[in-house]
Amino acid sequence: MQGADVVLVYPQRAPRQGRHWIMPSLGLMYLSASLRNAGYTVRHIDHTFLERREVLEEIDRLRPSVIGVYCMITMQDEALSLVEQVRGKALTVVGGPYPSGEPETFADEFDLVAVGEGEETIVSIMEHLDDRRFEEIPGVVFKRDGEVVKSTARHRSKDMSNLPLPYRGDIPNDEYIRYWRRHWKDATTPLMSTRGCPFRCDFCHKSVFGDLFSARPIESVVAEMREIAELGYDHVWMSDDLFTLNYKRTFELAKAIEGAHLPLTWECLSRVTHVDQPLFEQMHRAGCKRIFFGIESGDENVLKEMKKGITPDQARAAVEACVAAGIKAAGFFMVGYLGETTDSLIRSINFSSSLPLDYVSYTIAYPLPGTGFYERVRERRLRGEWHKVRHNRLLFNTDFSEHKLRAAILKGAIQHRLNRMHMRPAARAFQLATDPVLRVMK
Repeated sequence: MQGADVVLVYPQRAPRQGRHWIMPSLGLMYLSASLRNAGYTVRHIDHTFLERREVLEEIDRLRPSVIGVYCMITMQDEALSLVEQVRGKALTVVGGPYPSGEPETFADEFDLVAVGEGEETIVSIMEHLDDRRFEEIPGVVFKRDGEVVKSTARHRSKDMSNLPLPYRGDIPNDEYIRYWRRHWKDATTPLMSTRGCPFRCDFCHKSVFGDLFSARPIESVVAEMREIAELGYDHVWMSDDLFTLNYKRTFELAKAIEGAHLPLTWECLSRVTHVDQPLFEQMHRAGCKRIFFGIESGDENVLKEMKKGITPDQARAAVEACVAAGIKAAGFFMVGYLGETTDSLIRSINFSSSLPLDYVSYTIAYPLPGTGFYERVRERRLRGEWHKVRHNRLLFNTDFSEHKLRAAILKGAIQHRLNRMHMRPAARAFQLATDPVLRVMK
């Protein structure tokens, strides 16, 4: 490619040490496909395995009219440092979860901030490049004469039938495949079969897709999986907010995947409601290896504070049905949420380690900007800007020390490991010994 109308940059960098779940940006793949369908020339530069010098040299060579940068909360530093280096070379646009939730944070640095789904927005920006009437484009924020200008919100459509397959031709697929096989055995790449989630969990950040749940046609999902298999991947991460929400559609999709006889396995996210063992059995036949459940707590009062709309009994039933169907179950848990007490903390940790989970993730409650949780603790925040923190810390004033929460997480991890090793008497003895210790910790 000698030149490009648009360059899209994914600023993620592969860490030099350790093994990490690094994947390409589906969002930019969708933008690339939409721009191509509209007749524009596009280059999607994935920074993951490149040096910054190489990215800048490629941008200079392509001389685009627009440079689009993706950003989530873990990539803020990279996105902002990149725009400093390309400012003035083209119209700069930023989009993704973090800018969609806090557009004003980026309005000083970028020419335009895209809020929400970006496929139509980026094409409209190209159409208004000459007249600069960006205020006519739904879903953008920018500064003009020192004042923040917000256009009307872009309304999502429930119909996803016209959405093109994400364009994967610019992705360094071979490098991702080598990385994943070296660190995780199965080469994994993302796919999104649905968008949005109608539930209102207080801690959840849904700035891009919002509450409207919409699903792609089953045939297009299978076609994308076939393309992924042809690229050489082994495994698919279904990156839907809530893959299993529509029971009938999930069952039919799993049957279609099974019927396609694709050489792929996959995993997904699920609530503990709207599921049962027959559904899990069909998903298993279709190649589903693991399901991640957002359980978050084993205490009913904390779950109510979170507005999760589930109970511990429902969580246990779903996990046990999943395992009975032959699929590994994983669970996400959060400690230190509003309403947490020492009793609830111990109850939640012991509940999590009592479930037949293959993998458990414990995190300290993290107030993401744009969530109800963030607003509730805004006046209780600790020193430091939480949106710049690169690891999970306690970021608001609670009755617990971060030391106590980390001790609880370690306790849960050890109990879970002992149970997985079929050392239940040892796990029980450890639990009985550590419960009193956690009670007296400050």
